[in-house]
Amino acid sequence: MEIDIFPLPSTKGVHRYIGTAFLGLIIITYIVGAYKVAQQLIGEDKELLCFLVTIPIFIGGYAVLILLLHGIKQCLYAYFKRNRKELNNRADRENMDNYIVKHLEDIQKKLDAKAAIEKPQSDVAPLSQPVRQEPKTHEEADNIQPKIMPELEDALKNAQRDLAPFIQQLYIDRIQLTEAKAKHDKEKLEKILRYTRLVLLPHGFSDEELYQIEEAVKLLVQCNGIVNCVSVKIEKNKLKQADLKNLVWNIGYQYNIDSEVQALFVLNLFHSWFNNSEKETVRKTLRNTKGNYSIEIDENIIENLPKLEEKVLGKNR
Repeated sequence: MEIDIFPLPSTKGVHRYIGTAFLGLIIITYIVGAYKVAQQLIGEDKELLCFLVTIPIFIGGYAVLILLLHGIKQCLYAYFKRNRKELNNRADRENMDNYIVKHLEDIQKKLDAKAAIEKPQSDVAPLSQPVRQEPKTHEEADNIQPKIMPELEDALKNAQRDLAPFIQQLYIDRIQLTEAKAKHDKEKLEKILRYTRLVLLPHGFSDEELYQIEEAVKLLVQCNGIVNCVSVKIEKNKLKQADLKNLVWNIGYQYNIDSEVQALFVLNLFHSWFNNSEKETVRKTLRNTKGNYSIEIDENIIENLPKLEEKVLGKNR
């Protein structure tokens, strides 16, 4: 909330002249008041000195007024800020009450129409002329609220009664959803680790190296973490850099892992292959499809796992 001491006058119509006149009246009042105060302090016979003293008095009085209005503004702002939630809730309740009262007549009409459809009067002779309905009086409109309130109260009681079973069922559903997700994630991780083991098994990695690679993959997909190159020891063999980058890309694609994280994973886990490579270069060349590689790009490594098992182990599982 901002307070304008001297608001700019309107630029259109008669309001412009009214605003200008009001602004001039305020300024003249300030000047006259300051001059009168100067006369009281110095004396009426010293007009020039009174006029000179009027200027600082005018500026000081104006500053005091500004500070006073600013203090009032800050107090009002603090009050509304502290009670904003309560005032908003009160306004919402008033709006809701007004909405209910406003639409009670429509609700009552719908209920009356529904009752007429459910219980048709078959023994009543048809009217030869349509009956003209007189407009309801103010008293009849006021009687609509007592008619509809019992039904609204019953609906509210039914909703409160059904709330506890709903929350209990929702709690059970959340537990089942969490358990199902955990089971799905566990099965997916097992398949990813098996893919890693089978795709590297024909290339002469030792048992310790395969174990270290699987643990590094588990850390990558579960925690988005990178192993320290000092803590692992993977000897370089005949696999190409592109093969290892394809392997990491295939795994990272299943979990939507960022390419920069994949590049760091490659550089740290297979540092014997990439000791002279830069991260940005590896990041830009993670996916290699042109050429023949021992480890090809495969976006569906989980679905194609049975084919890989048959190829590596020589049997159809």
